[in-house]
Amino acid sequence: MPKGKRRKKLTAKKGVRRMKRRVGRPRKAVASPLGRAVSVVNELDSYRSDLIAQRDAIDEQLAAVDNALRAMDSSAAPRGPGRRPGRQPGRAGSLKSYIGKVMGGRGIMAVKDITSAVVKAGYKSRNKTLAKSVGIALTEMPNVTKIGRGQFRLR
Repeated sequence: MPKGKRRKKLTAKKGVRRMKRRVGRPRKAVASPLGRAVSVVNELDSYRSDLIAQRDAIDEQLAAVDNALRAMDSSAAPRGPGRRPGRQPGRAGSLKSYIGKVMGGRGIMAVKDITSAVVKAGYKSRNKTLAKSVGIALTEMPNVTKIGRGQFRLR
């Protein structure tokens, strides 16, 4: 070091003061990604519990309405979603109605025989897989019994 430029020596007091200033200075709070994720999870959890509480309240209200309907008239009781219990044989002109006509007086019939008889009876279709549709319709009809593989008869 050149002679003209000397540094002052720090006394013990000044050094302590500087250390106190450094230590005592508050740091800025930095939000960690983990902390943010925990807060988001907590918010979603509370939102979920609110929704569950709302669902429970709605379930209670629905049960009360169902009980009131049952008390008024048993026929007015609500039915579940989907089809009514017990399948219908089919509307006039439908594949199921033609199958019923064709199988009327005959005994056990194969699906291919039923398909050809339905077409001869006047059922109009451009379906390339009509035999498959006939087989599906046969399994859905309540008055038809499956005897064996591809074999059906009316009850």
